[in-house]
Amino acid sequence: MTTIVKRLIVNADDFGYTKDINKGIIYAHKNGIVKNTTVLTDREAFEDAVFLSKENPGLKTGLHIDLDEFLEIKRPGGIITGFKIKPTAQQIMDKINIQLDKFLNAGLKLSHIDSHHHAHLLPEVLPIVMQKAKELGVPVRFCPGFYKDTETIKKIKCMLNSESIKYPHFINGWYWGNIDEKYDTAELMVHPEFNDPWRESETANCCNPNLIQYLKEQNIEIISFEEI
Repeated sequence: MTTIVKRLIVNADDFGYTKDINKGIIYAHKNGIVKNTTVLTDREAFEDAVFLSKENPGLKTGLHIDLDEFLEIKRPGGIITGFKIKPTAQQIMDKINIQLDKFLNAGLKLSHIDSHHHAHLLPEVLPIVMQKAKELGVPVRFCPGFYKDTETIKKIKCMLNSESIKYPHFINGWYWGNIDEKYDTAELMVHPEFNDPWRESETANCCNPNLIQYLKEQNIEIISFEEI
């Protein structure tokens, strides 16, 4: 019997952003290692994502919270630099609830919660997301690289642990070596798409037969957020 050493969630962000992104994610699911994706409910290809999700029930879906209307974003790179207009806690909660309701009313099942540009990790947003995750019993993405100091990272981990909210180890960026980081369960964030050079390379990586074989040889099991 093969002993599973590690479990890896390969999660594709931005499902619902554009049809080209949707196409890349579905291709990487059918032909590669993507088993989880997170959905943007307020972008142009949301209805297409819902249709494709129902055609591919093995692809598990989380909510990709989108707070861009409130945020200053440095591009390229998608780094949050501040607020355009700082929202109240109620405005943040209302925005999240509207997106979550749209997600659930479309017939999608929630596997976990994360966000566009990691906005859910902002101190003004995280307590609200934690409350929602605890109510719904789902994991969240925790990206330590979002913060600038180890004390904040420790504090956030303590907050999540105290509320019994699950969060896998986060692998930041894509290269083969990082799947050998120390972890029991990890999330690898990927961005498959067609018609964009960087995202096309992500699609190709997710479907690389040598990588798929390597994962098997290393006893790394591909799972979804629902399985942690």
